[in-house]
Amino acid sequence: MKRFAASIVSLALLTGCGTAGGEPEEGTGVIPTGGVVEGVRGGETRLRVGQTMTVALGSNSTTGYQWQVSDVEGGVLVPGTPFGEEIVEPHAPGMVGVGGTTHWHYLAARPGAVTLTFTYRRAWERDTPPAQTERYRVVVR
Repeated sequence: MKRFAASIVSLALLTGCGTAGGEPEEGTGVIPTGGVVEGVRGGETRLRVGQTMTVALGSNSTTGYQWQVSDVEGGVLVPGTPFGEEIVEPHAPGMVGVGGTTHWHYLAARPGAVTLTFTYRRAWERDTPPAQTERYRVVVR
């Protein structure tokens, strides 16, 4: 058990999951020392200029539903690569209707705050409320 705990701590340190520069507020994201930061759904993600944040949401474009993201204004976050790419789960040959995960990467370009809003809907159903909405509050220092 001690070996397992030591492995987890080592992995966290190697991947840059530690915090630096102050205590994170309860219920918010942290400012890691490096690497890619996973966005905090429904909470706040804090980044430093130059860091990359990723958002990954479950999806299945074979149903007609796709994630749409609000435009990011003000230059706080800049879209990176991949941006809105769906990666389908591994499946048997010929199997149809398999879902996956859609990924977005953002680069923290300048200090500021922004809220990213993702809506899961069919493009042709503009008068229908989205099936799902997710928000990510991002603060860049």
